Amino acid sequence: MKKILFYLCGIYNGGTEIETLNLMKNLNKEKYELLYYYHDKQNSYNTMVQEYNKYANYVDISNDVKVDTVLYCTHALDDIELIKNISYKHSYFWFHYFWEDQERFLDIGLKRNYIDKVITVSEYAQKKIQAMPCLKNRENDVGIISNILDENEIIEKSKQNIPLERVDGLNLVTVARFAPIKGYHRVKQMIDILIQENINFKWYIVGKGNGEKEHNEVVEMLKGYEKNVELVGHKSNPFPYMKNADYLVLMSDRETSGLVITEAKIIGTPCIVSNFEASYEQITDGENGFIIDKNNINEFKERLPEVLQAKEKMREKLKNFKYCKKDILEKWEEIL
Repeated sequence: MKKILFYLCGIYNGGTEIETLNLMKNLNKEKYELLYYYHDKQNSYNTMVQEYNKYANYVDISNDVKVDTVLYCTHALDDIELIKNISYKHSYFWFHYFWEDQERFLDIGLKRNYIDKVITVSEYAQKKIQAMPCLKNRENDVGIISNILDENEIIEKSKQNIPLERVDGLNLVTVARFAPIKGYHRVKQMIDILIQENINFKWYIVGKGNGEKEHNEVVEMLKGYEKNVELVGHKSNPFPYMKNADYLVLMSDRETSGLVITEAKIIGTPCIVSNFEASYEQITDGENGFIIDKNNINEFKERLPEVLQAKEKMREKLKNFKYCKKDILEKWEEIL
């Protein structure tokens, strides 16, 4: 049985941690013994840690640890010296976000031979990483494996009976942590546009901040919109909110691949997203959603008639959307 060690900074409730949990759930437990480590205990979510414990065992890397494969899910700069305590045959950096610390860790990890290869989740990310100086002449060491999801579980969870208000007009949902990078200032601008245009709408916001400061900033920003906007906090099952919506809205500064976009498409809900680079790999503008210039939110105002008219047509088209977890798992099996 092969031992796989997942390395994380902390276990929060972002896409990286959810995606790591999804992979843990789906790997064959008869073939792999799953271990995990994280150092940011103070800010991690206990409920998420409990979920990890269902599928993997925590290991302290301050002691010597022997495994077959290390999968760095986030950067390890805060305790990079402890990596020397891990003995392994193969190591991969599972690159999700272009944070400065992640890029620094990739550079240091490659130079110190802590990282054999890089796995990312989109063509955009692959090309950008291949262009980094630390990967000169090593372009073939950067591969793509799409986000892994359990489509059947998502569909079943979306059927949970939750009393949610729907209005004649526009029903929207945003599922994202409260952080500047998620573009909640653009959400506010869109809310103002809907009010100015006298659109009857209901907007559910599903999420919370990793820290009190970030959380309170978003709460304060959206204060005064209670008639149309409902902040429901973090939900372990956000899928009924997505199913109830005409559109999922994600206005991020950047995403390497929006996990929540694929989840929405599986449920059959079209999306309105900002034009971060990878958005074009997930959304065909005007077909299964809308891509709005993040530097010109007035584009949303200009396209409102189209947004209102197309919601049912797009939902119908998404009935043909196919997601195949099996193909993604096979790629993981090849490298593990």
